[in-house]
Amino acid sequence: MSLDFENLKEKILLTSLDIVIFDGWSDKTLFEAGSINGITVKHLRELFPKGAKDLVKFYHLYEDKIFLKILREIDLSNLSHFKKIELALFKRFEVIIKNKEAFRRSMAFYSLPFNQIEGLNLVFSTCDKIWVEIGDRSYSYDWYTKRILLASIYLSSLLFLFGDNSTNHSETYRFITSRLDELKVIGKLKFNYKDLLDYFNLIKFKNSKI
Repeated sequence: MSLDFENLKEKILLTSLDIVIFDGWSDKTLFEAGSINGITVKHLRELFPKGAKDLVKFYHLYEDKIFLKILREIDLSNLSHFKKIELALFKRFEVIIKNKEAFRRSMAFYSLPFNQIEGLNLVFSTCDKIWVEIGDRSYSYDWYTKRILLASIYLSSLLFLFGDNSTNHSETYRFITSRLDELKVIGKLKFNYKDLLDYFNLIKFKNSKI
């Protein structure tokens, strides 16, 4: 993919962020963002062949790229394993919070039955990137376990974030720390499928109110 092609996709995405809070992640949002930037529908289809589905996926991958860039500017060498994970989650959530409503709308999109697998793949992709970034590149028997544990914390923290009205979302960061502390104390944390079900049910409920 050429640099110009990628830059154009980013331009469309950034324009979409101002529209998506009203119209959600939809083809309407994509076409309006394209129109604002003088891009034809034909060209938009070349950039995002699956329309809104490609746009919202690009949004998640773009925000992953942004938070990783921020994380790489920090010296992690003297931090414990858990502190590295905590900091990585904090930085990912800082990026989410900047466009909190757009992110929530994306989760509403991924709560739809035919989009849920893609949504979960993106969650696991983010968690995998965190583990790799903090230095875990092994492919031992616990490779999947580590990512499932982190996904459980990530999802439950997202649930908490959407209901958090504290100043600077301080309670969300406190919640992330408490979940990691639980993991430290008991040595393992079972993947909570109820978190996953509650997550999608909450998003569906909130989306129905829009």
